[in-house]
Order: sequence, then structure tokens, then C-alpha cells
Amino acid sequence: MATKYLDHKLECPYCLTIRLRIPEDARPDTLISCDDCGEYLGTWDELQTDFEKQGGQNGVFRLDKGRIKRIS
Repeated sequence: MATKYLDHKLECPYCLTIRLRIPEDARPDTLISCDDCGEYLGTWDELQTDFEKQGGQNGVFRLDKGRIKRIS
């Protein structure tokens, strides 16, 4: 069974939450920070790539307009 938690680049290594601060007009090279502690997490492209590696839109979560939602 697939894991029900996201990790890797999406999880903040500083505060261990998954809350991304994503601007509405984010481009692939936009720098993304943790919304809880403000630490840099990676570029929008890096984070989307990591999300896809973890099951992406076919997994337990869906990324929609910069928000990660549980789908199961």
C-alpha cells in the first residue's frame, strides 16, 4: 500500500511540516519557502518534480493551485 505522507523536498527539514509558500504567479524558477518557518525549500520546478516522484496526481494527494489536498 502506498504511503499516506509526503516527504522529501516537500517536507521542511527545519520544522518538519509540509506548508509551502507559493506565489500565485509562480514560475519554474520561483523560490519556494516553508509557510511555517520561512526557510527556503527549493524552486517551484524542483518541488513539483519531487511531488510527481511521490505519486503526483495519481497518489494519495493532489496538487491544485499550489495547495496539496488528500484525495483518499
